Amino acid sequence: MRRLATAIIIFSLTGCASLPMSGPVRIGPDLTPSTDVESFYYSPSGPVDGASRSEILSGFLAAGTGPQNDYAVAREFLSESFRSIWNPSLEVLVQRSTQELVLGPEDKAQLTVDYSARVDADGKYEAQPQGTSKTLEFSFVREDGQWRIASAPDVTVLIRPVFEVVFRDYSVYFVDRQKRYLVPELRWFPTTAATGTKLVNALLRGPSSWLRPALISAIPTGTRLSIDAVTVESGNALVDLTARALVATRADRTLLKAQLDATLSQLPNVDRVSISIERSRQEIPDSTAQFRASPANSLIVLGGSGLESIGTSDTAFFNPSSEFLDLNPVSLIALSRQSRSLAAATPAGVIRTSSVDAGAAVELVDSRSGIVAMEYDRQDYLWSLGRARGSDILVTLANGPQVRVSAPWLQAEAVRGFSISPEGSRVVILVTGQARNRVLVSAVVRNQSGAPVELSPPIEIATEATGATGVSWVDPTTVAVINATGDFTNAHLVSIGGATRIISAVPDAIAIAASAPSSLLYLLSASGELFRFTGSTWSLLRDDVVTMVVVN
Repeated sequence: MRRLATAIIIFSLTGCASLPMSGPVRIGPDLTPSTDVESFYYSPSGPVDGASRSEILSGFLAAGTGPQNDYAVAREFLSESFRSIWNPSLEVLVQRSTQELVLGPEDKAQLTVDYSARVDADGKYEAQPQGTSKTLEFSFVREDGQWRIASAPDVTVLIRPVFEVVFRDYSVYFVDRQKRYLVPELRWFPTTAATGTKLVNALLRGPSSWLRPALISAIPTGTRLSIDAVTVESGNALVDLTARALVATRADRTLLKAQLDATLSQLPNVDRVSISIERSRQEIPDSTAQFRASPANSLIVLGGSGLESIGTSDTAFFNPSSEFLDLNPVSLIALSRQSRSLAAATPAGVIRTSSVDAGAAVELVDSRSGIVAMEYDRQDYLWSLGRARGSDILVTLANGPQVRVSAPWLQAEAVRGFSISPEGSRVVILVTGQARNRVLVSAVVRNQSGAPVELSPPIEIATEATGATGVSWVDPTTVAVINATGDFTNAHLVSIGGATRIISAVPDAIAIAASAPSSLLYLLSASGELFRFTGSTWSLLRDDVVTMVVVN
């Protein structure tokens, strides 16, 4: 067997694909019709006469940069019998380092790919740990005197820079079980004329398994596209569903339309959605409800002179009195805009009072000391978590009983950080470990009245943030993580179901938060300094802050 160590084949695009050097970027000729000659996209080249097996394989892999017309150029490298069978969308591997090609006897080849992420047929992105690899097997055949690929795995291999041009993330919108909010889940697809079809098919197949305990779809289970295509005419996306959709109630049809509108409106050529069932146009009114939960829109800090709003004049729902300021020391606070309640963690436990007359009447709602996290969710439940390993998660309603949230998977863990997503259907939890800290995201299971009763088994994110010390939601699909390793402290902006962006942070940062409308990032240091991220640097705002909280 002859071993040939190749360079990164996909990256060696000379002679295999034409890359534009100027002008606006357009991915694929079938993104939108255009007569603009300055529009460019990746244009891989087809096979040349007399190419060797390794050249054919190299060209085939390089043609994965061209998803237009269902990877038509890549299919030119395949044999006549295999050309229509190959499914390039079943799996995408994001290559990390150099490939290794082994050309064997009997017209066989093996290609080992070290990859950092994979995307499945539903567009679900999964980051992979260092050292993850996969061996792909190919066979060749001669047709009309030319080598062609007779068999290949249903995989596309791309290096990271190409992946980030050819693919982009889209939110597929599901509904929380109380049917109050649309909840996005990121999916990754190439931007082509078929993107709308892929988005709707992903929506029809439902949320990922870890989200299913908390989310549903208003589209009845078993519904499909009557014709496997979503077409766009003059900005109008036409979605034709099978008869199974008829079982949806009138209220659910409004939600169904909201899901499709939110999902398809991300496409640049879509400004409205028309829904049919077996070609019969459905007149579904728009909902008057506000289904999308905006991120927290106020940052409140507790400083030397009490509570203050940062960046806005939003002070109408709190007015702390001198009695509250006498409750020192306060380590954490939580504010509710709905009930105008203020909670504070003190050495005696968690106390609750009115935010507009704070301290005048105080109620003890959690007698535990060592509270590590505390937050109100969208439905006005106050969550409190203890620092001790195996400590209960308690939730308290404004005028109701206190309940324990079941999370058996968390019993052996010590919690260091906690944050609730804007719509309240997911939480991010930072747990400490001997080798490294872990950042976990779990779905919130609620009963019919909306009370949280369970946290479903989680997924791990930010695996590279081994020294994570703080977490917070930035927007419905992004979590911010403070990571301190050695002499360096960074902020990791982690897309749930996507990639991570890393920015520098102040060395002794202990908390991170974001507030709307522009998702401004704030850092709090151990010495009480409050910083805001502006441009590419952290600017000092205050130096006397005890704690901070974002308010929905």
